[in-house]
Amino acid sequence: MKSLDFMIIGVQKGGTTALSHFLDQHDQICMAEGKEVHLFDAPEFDPNWSAGEINQRYAPFFQTATDGQLLGEATPIYLYWPEVIAALHQYNPALKLVVILRDPVERAISQYAMEFVRRKESRPFWLALLLEAMRLRRDKSRAPLGARRCHSYRTRGQYVEQLAHLRCYFPDQQILVLDNSELIGEHEQTLVRIYDFLGVAPGNLPLPERVFSGDYDKNHHHLCRLMLGCWYRWVNRGLKNLLSDMGYSPNWPWLR
Repeated sequence: MKSLDFMIIGVQKGGTTALSHFLDQHDQICMAEGKEVHLFDAPEFDPNWSAGEINQRYAPFFQTATDGQLLGEATPIYLYWPEVIAALHQYNPALKLVVILRDPVERAISQYAMEFVRRKESRPFWLALLLEAMRLRRDKSRAPLGARRCHSYRTRGQYVEQLAHLRCYFPDQQILVLDNSELIGEHEQTLVRIYDFLGVAPGNLPLPERVFSGDYDKNHHHLCRLMLGCWYRWVNRGLKNLLSDMGYSPNWPWLR
């Protein structure tokens, strides 16, 4: 099979499942079956694999693809892992990348709630946030239950660092940055923007629907919400400048 044409690479808890679902309804697009392939962040991934070897591993996920369709997948951890970005560029320098952001405070709370329900996290949220830096320093592995996957609540929301690193490998014209509020509140206009970015005709636009939303308890973290809000208010100054440099003028509630 051919190399993938595009990927949705972030962010976790940002709406990537919904976006993948909507794109898969387009006649000219085939998304990987099962959504998150996790090929480039797998423990067994070898950076020396050729594009052909990588495509052989992708092939089982695209058995329904037809000639002429764009091939895409969505694995939201890719944006967060610097080494993955380098591997993506080596795989296909022409790859188009879609990033859908979310208020980093709400994203962190949603991730914690998910990991707690899945029993990958046992500590209260405030303690998990205090321990995060230490956990990440002690565990830099690709293990399925590693800290980078399960306990990266605050650092995953440092979007400016991740986007700056992404721009070191891919030009701005191959990167589309969105916010999940746009996919929800401006559904049709946002899909048209994505179709235009990917180079496919608008066609029949799928109606907005609730694709997946974990029913996790996110309502008892008032102190943590305040703490994270103060942190990200400082971090997001750099994000606004970076997005402006990329040609965006975001009017997202959490970035005003």
